Amino acid sequence: MPMKNIQMINVVIQNTVTKKNIFSAALCHQLFSNVWKKNAQITIRITNHKESKKLNGQYRNIHSATNVLSFLIDNQPSLIGDLVLCHDIVKKEAKMYKKKIKDHYMHLVLHGFLHLIGYDHMEKHEQKRMESLEIKILKKYKIDNPYLTI
Repeated sequence: MPMKNIQMINVVIQNTVTKKNIFSAALCHQLFSNVWKKNAQITIRITNHKESKKLNGQYRNIHSATNVLSFLIDNQPSLIGDLVLCHDIVKKEAKMYKKKIKDHYMHLVLHGFLHLIGYDHMEKHEQKRMESLEIKILKKYKIDNPYLTI
């Protein structure tokens, strides 16, 4: 009997800011498995305003912090990438939009992961496609449409 290829999405979370775990690597693995059926190595780094601003300036030439940055390192043969989330901004946005912070993190982690696998929102049709997929996947986790409050 032929052996099945076992999909392996390895998620590592580096939390440099908060003492509590807002979400788990296992939950991110489930979330990513909705759209990715191959091997992957994803590092999620939760950082502060200062580090986010530095990385955004260095890699995007935008000299301000941002909620999530995606860095594709390699996509052959496995997907390898980093997601960097600025806790200060995620917390502020969650409060401003009256969302649970975990729900907002999950949305941004999914959003960043979709960028790693090639989704974008530069054109209107790309934006609609990406947002529709986010809404559909987040609904499985009982997370409301994140775009209703923006």
